[in-house]
Amino acid sequence: MNSFVFSMVVVFLVFFLLSSQVSADLISDTCKKTPSYNLCVSTLRADPQSSKADVQGLALIAVKKLVVEGTKTEKEIKQLIKKTKYKPLLDALKLCADKYNIIVHYDFPVAVEAITKGDPKFAEGATVDAARSSDKCASGITSTPNLASSNKLVHDLDDIVLYIVRLLL
Repeated sequence: MNSFVFSMVVVFLVFFLLSSQVSADLISDTCKKTPSYNLCVSTLRADPQSSKADVQGLALIAVKKLVVEGTKTEKEIKQLIKKTKYKPLLDALKLCADKYNIIVHYDFPVAVEAITKGDPKFAEGATVDAARSSDKCASGITSTPNLASSNKLVHDLDDIVLYIVRLLL
Protein backbone atom coordinates (compact mmCIF):
# COMPACT_ATOMS: atom_id res chain seq x y z
CA MET A 1 0.00 0.00 0.00
CA ASN A 2 2.78 2.44 0.92
CA SER A 3 4.56 1.81 -2.38
CA PHE A 4 1.30 2.48 -4.25
CA VAL A 5 0.82 5.82 -2.46
CA PHE A 6 4.46 6.71 -3.06
CA SER A 7 4.09 5.82 -6.75
CA MET A 8 0.98 7.97 -7.06
CA VAL A 9 2.74 10.92 -5.40
CA VAL A 10 5.69 10.55 -7.78
CA VAL A 11 3.38 10.34 -10.81
CA PHE A 12 1.48 13.42 -9.62
CA LEU A 13 4.70 15.39 -9.07
CA VAL A 14 6.09 14.44 -12.48
CA PHE A 15 2.81 15.41 -14.14
CA PHE A 16 2.72 18.73 -12.25
CA LEU A 17 6.32 19.55 -13.16
CA LEU A 18 5.81 18.64 -16.81
CA SER A 19 2.62 20.69 -17.06
CA SER A 20 4.37 23.68 -15.50
CA GLN A 21 7.23 23.30 -17.95
CA VAL A 22 4.83 23.10 -20.90
CA SER A 23 3.10 26.30 -19.76
CA ALA A 24 6.41 28.07 -19.29
CA ASP A 25 7.44 26.94 -22.76
CA LEU A 26 4.14 28.17 -24.22
CA ILE A 27 4.72 31.61 -22.71
CA SER A 28 8.29 31.71 -23.97
CA ASP A 29 7.38 30.34 -27.40
CA THR A 30 4.48 32.76 -27.72
CA CYS A 31 6.52 35.76 -26.60
CA LYS A 32 9.30 34.91 -29.06
CA LYS A 33 6.78 35.68 -31.79
CA THR A 34 6.16 39.20 -30.48
CA PRO A 35 8.30 42.31 -30.98
CA SER A 36 8.89 42.78 -27.21
CA TYR A 37 9.92 39.42 -25.77
CA ASN A 38 10.93 40.61 -22.28
CA LEU A 39 7.85 42.79 -21.80
CA CYS A 40 5.65 39.95 -23.05
CA VAL A 41 7.17 37.38 -20.70
CA SER A 42 7.06 39.67 -17.66
CA THR A 43 3.46 40.69 -18.43
CA LEU A 44 2.22 37.14 -18.85
CA ARG A 45 4.16 35.61 -15.97
CA ALA A 46 2.91 38.33 -13.61
CA ASP A 47 -0.55 36.78 -13.90
CA PRO A 48 -0.90 33.49 -12.00
CA GLN A 49 -3.46 32.25 -14.54
CA SER A 50 -0.82 32.24 -17.28
CA SER A 51 0.63 28.93 -16.10
CA LYS A 52 -2.63 27.20 -17.06
CA ALA A 53 -3.49 29.28 -20.13
CA ASP A 54 -3.55 28.34 -23.78
CA VAL A 55 -2.71 30.94 -26.46
CA GLN A 56 -6.20 32.43 -26.29
CA GLY A 57 -5.83 32.72 -22.51
CA LEU A 58 -2.45 34.40 -22.93
CA ALA A 59 -4.04 36.89 -25.34
CA LEU A 60 -6.71 37.67 -22.74
CA ILE A 61 -4.11 38.18 -20.02
CA ALA A 62 -2.12 40.53 -22.27
CA VAL A 63 -5.18 42.52 -23.37
CA LYS A 64 -6.35 42.93 -19.77
CA LYS A 65 -2.93 44.40 -18.87
CA LEU A 66 -3.26 46.63 -21.93
CA VAL A 67 -6.64 47.88 -20.68
CA VAL A 68 -5.13 48.73 -17.28
CA GLU A 69 -2.21 50.65 -18.79
CA GLY A 70 -4.38 52.38 -21.38
CA THR A 71 -6.80 53.54 -18.70
CA LYS A 72 -3.91 54.90 -16.60
CA THR A 73 -2.56 56.76 -19.63
CA GLU A 74 -5.97 58.23 -20.42
CA LYS A 75 -6.22 59.55 -16.84
CA GLU A 76 -2.69 60.95 -17.05
CA ILE A 77 -3.61 62.82 -20.26
CA LYS A 78 -6.72 64.31 -18.64
CA GLN A 79 -4.70 65.50 -15.64
CA LEU A 80 -2.10 67.12 -17.89
CA ILE A 81 -4.80 68.92 -19.86
CA LYS A 82 -6.00 70.57 -16.65
CA LYS A 83 -2.46 71.80 -15.82
CA THR A 84 -1.20 72.80 -19.28
CA LYS A 85 -1.24 76.40 -20.48
CA TYR A 86 1.12 76.09 -23.45
CA LYS A 87 -1.21 75.99 -26.48
CA PRO A 88 0.77 73.63 -28.78
CA LEU A 89 1.12 71.08 -26.00
CA LEU A 90 -2.50 71.55 -24.97
CA ASP A 91 -3.58 70.85 -28.56
CA ALA A 92 -1.43 67.72 -28.65
CA LEU A 93 -2.87 66.55 -25.33
CA LYS A 94 -6.42 67.11 -26.56
CA LEU A 95 -5.64 65.03 -29.64
CA CYS A 96 -4.28 62.31 -27.34
CA ALA A 97 -7.38 62.54 -25.16
CA ASP A 98 -9.57 62.00 -28.22
CA LYS A 99 -7.44 59.06 -29.36
CA TYR A 100 -7.37 57.46 -25.91
CA ASN A 101 -11.11 57.89 -25.53
CA ILE A 102 -11.51 55.69 -28.61
CA ILE A 103 -8.73 53.29 -27.56
CA VAL A 104 -9.98 52.72 -24.01
CA HIS A 105 -13.73 52.88 -24.58
CA TYR A 106 -14.02 51.23 -27.98
CA ASP A 107 -10.90 49.41 -29.23
CA PHE A 108 -9.99 47.62 -26.00
CA PRO A 109 -13.52 46.40 -25.20
CA VAL A 110 -13.85 45.10 -28.77
CA ALA A 111 -10.52 43.28 -28.45
CA VAL A 112 -11.45 41.73 -25.09
CA GLU A 113 -14.84 40.58 -26.36
CA ALA A 114 -13.43 39.24 -29.62
CA ILE A 115 -10.71 37.24 -27.85
CA THR A 116 -13.21 35.95 -25.29
CA LYS A 117 -15.59 34.83 -28.04
CA GLY A 118 -12.80 33.28 -30.13
CA ASP A 119 -12.99 35.83 -32.96
CA PRO A 120 -9.36 36.91 -33.42
CA LYS A 121 -10.04 38.82 -36.66
CA PHE A 122 -12.06 41.46 -34.79
CA ALA A 123 -9.44 41.58 -32.05
CA GLU A 124 -6.76 42.11 -34.68
CA GLY A 125 -8.67 45.06 -36.17
CA ALA A 126 -9.18 46.68 -32.78
CA THR A 127 -5.52 46.34 -31.78
CA VAL A 128 -4.30 47.71 -35.13
CA ASP A 129 -6.62 50.70 -34.68
CA ALA A 130 -5.37 51.27 -31.12
CA ALA A 131 -1.73 51.16 -32.29
CA ARG A 132 -2.42 53.77 -34.97
CA SER A 133 -4.12 55.99 -32.43
CA SER A 134 -1.27 55.75 -29.94
CA ASP A 135 1.17 56.54 -32.78
CA LYS A 136 -0.79 59.72 -33.58
CA CYS A 137 -0.63 60.69 -29.93
CA ALA A 138 3.12 60.07 -29.66
CA SER A 139 4.20 62.77 -32.09
CA GLY A 140 2.88 65.67 -30.01
CA ILE A 141 3.91 64.61 -26.50
CA THR A 142 7.67 64.24 -26.71
CA SER A 143 8.07 67.16 -24.30
CA THR A 144 6.23 65.23 -21.58
CA PRO A 145 8.53 62.25 -20.88
CA ASN A 146 6.23 60.48 -18.40
CA LEU A 147 3.28 60.57 -20.79
CA ALA A 148 5.50 59.61 -23.73
CA SER A 149 6.72 56.62 -21.71
CA SER A 150 3.16 55.61 -20.76
CA ASN A 151 2.05 55.91 -24.38
CA LYS A 152 5.00 53.79 -25.53
CA LEU A 153 4.11 51.11 -22.98
CA VAL A 154 0.53 51.05 -24.27
CA HIS A 155 1.82 50.81 -27.84
CA ASP A 156 4.24 48.00 -26.96
CA LEU A 157 1.59 46.04 -25.05
CA ASP A 158 -0.80 46.57 -27.95
CA ASP A 159 1.81 45.10 -30.31
CA ILE A 160 2.16 42.08 -28.03
CA VAL A 161 -1.61 41.54 -28.02
CA LEU A 162 -1.69 41.94 -31.82
CA TYR A 163 1.01 39.33 -32.38
CA ILE A 164 -0.56 36.87 -29.95
CA VAL A 165 -3.97 37.39 -31.56
CA ARG A 166 -2.46 36.70 -34.97
CA LEU A 167 -1.37 33.31 -33.66
CA LEU A 168 -5.07 32.56 -33.20
CA LEU A 169 -5.98 33.35 -36.84
